[in-house]
Amino acid sequence: MIHTGTLLVGQGLSGSWLSWWLSQYNEEFMVIDEGRKISSSRIASGVINPVTGRVLAKTWMAETLLPFALGAYTNMGNQLGIRCIQSTRILHSFPSMQMKEAFDKRLPELSEYLSIPEDQEYWNSLMEIPYGLGSISPALLIDLNLLLNSWKIVLEKQQQLIQEKFEPGEMELNEHSIRYRDIQAERIVFCDGIQGMDLPFFSRLPFSPNKGEALLLEIEDLPGDHIYKKGISLVPCPHLGGTENQRYFWAGSTYENRYQTDAPTDAFRERTELAVRSWIKRPFKTLHHWAAIRPATVERRPFAGFHPHLPRVGILNGMGTKGCSLAPYFGQQLAKYITDGCSIRPEASINRFSSLLSP
Repeated sequence: MIHTGTLLVGQGLSGSWLSWWLSQYNEEFMVIDEGRKISSSRIASGVINPVTGRVLAKTWMAETLLPFALGAYTNMGNQLGIRCIQSTRILHSFPSMQMKEAFDKRLPELSEYLSIPEDQEYWNSLMEIPYGLGSISPALLIDLNLLLNSWKIVLEKQQQLIQEKFEPGEMELNEHSIRYRDIQAERIVFCDGIQGMDLPFFSRLPFSPNKGEALLLEIEDLPGDHIYKKGISLVPCPHLGGTENQRYFWAGSTYENRYQTDAPTDAFRERTELAVRSWIKRPFKTLHHWAAIRPATVERRPFAGFHPHLPRVGILNGMGTKGCSLAPYFGQQLAKYITDGCSIRPEASINRFSSLLSP
């Protein structure tokens, strides 16, 4: 029998950050992960954007989450011996006059993030910018696969990772502990993305899953030190290598609440390739096509904490499209709750659903 403090289910972004913080606080834990190569964490763009949506609103908690994320990813990378975060800017080629007017309207209100690039003539030689160009900065870019793979190696070396599918029917819950096969733990925390929707403990939570698709493109002579946006986003993938003249970019993504398949679709690929072809003035070719379902929520706020009626069963989930910024922050909050009983921000705490989760 293996005895531990916390059993975590899932080693995506949420599970990785929660286990990381538990390790920093010298808390015993084990992680169970199925080891999927394609998941919402692994095919996400890795971008943390301080401004969001068509109305260019400041992202929820941006003034807190951006500096926290920069420090957290930098420290984690330093300890793992990797560089997994960089600061960059997003060049927004306005797709319509209405978007340009919206940007101009928000410019004085969000001057710490928004500006007009001076070198528009140069960028016009690389892309179509019929309504002008705006800049969003600072944005952060996370190398998610490098981060997740590096942390997985550490967990394996420390014998804290079991790579297998979690079977809820084999979990036993009693007043003092939980037991799963040959593991006995004080508590269990589910960080398992959309699988969490099917758990009897949390099936009533207002999940709102949505589908995202993305392409991996190889583009000639497009600078790899910026993120580009015009309806879709082009995000550099420096970790994939490439040359000065041939660089890799993530292209996407969709946000589909109604979908018939979780597989990549020809319609997305054709639509995205057409959009890039009509926008970027450089040759490109498509190398890969991915799709995954994000564990988003109706309120667009995460789920963090322990079941109000089953205090040994916890959750860290529902990050949606903002996982890169939300997971490190709320992973630490949940880790501090486990180790010291510190409170979790009420906007994210699942205590707000106490009545919904009543037996």
